[in-house]
Amino acid sequence: MKRVMAVAAVVATLVLAGCSGDRGPSKEYAVKAVEAYFTQQGRDATLQRTWQFDVTDAGDLSLKCEKKPNGDQECAVSGRVMAQGKLGGQPTTPEGKPMNLKLHVVFRPQGEGWQPVDVKDEGTSAG
Repeated sequence: MKRVMAVAAVVATLVLAGCSGDRGPSKEYAVKAVEAYFTQQGRDATLQRTWQFDVTDAGDLSLKCEKKPNGDQECAVSGRVMAQGKLGGQPTTPEGKPMNLKLHVVFRPQGEGWQPVDVKDEGTSAG
């Protein structure tokens, strides 16, 4: 009986440790980072402050992260997404276009979520 209780205590500890909020950024945080990065790139290229980049489908987005000692998460964000640019709130194309992402994003914990603090494009391509 003592052995069963000891095993149950170990299992409970492991389950609680797994639920401790020590998880990295989700796919949704990666989408927000992609949108913010390409919105800024578009604004810089067009000199239009109303330029906006929206991911319309992130079904094939992949996020692989590694936790750093300072709590940051370094992530490889890759995969195919559908995206659409907007200028003045109006779409620049009738529907989203495919993009093959290859980004390196560093996320920092902020409150209950994650804030991208560094984004590097490592070969994103359209089409």
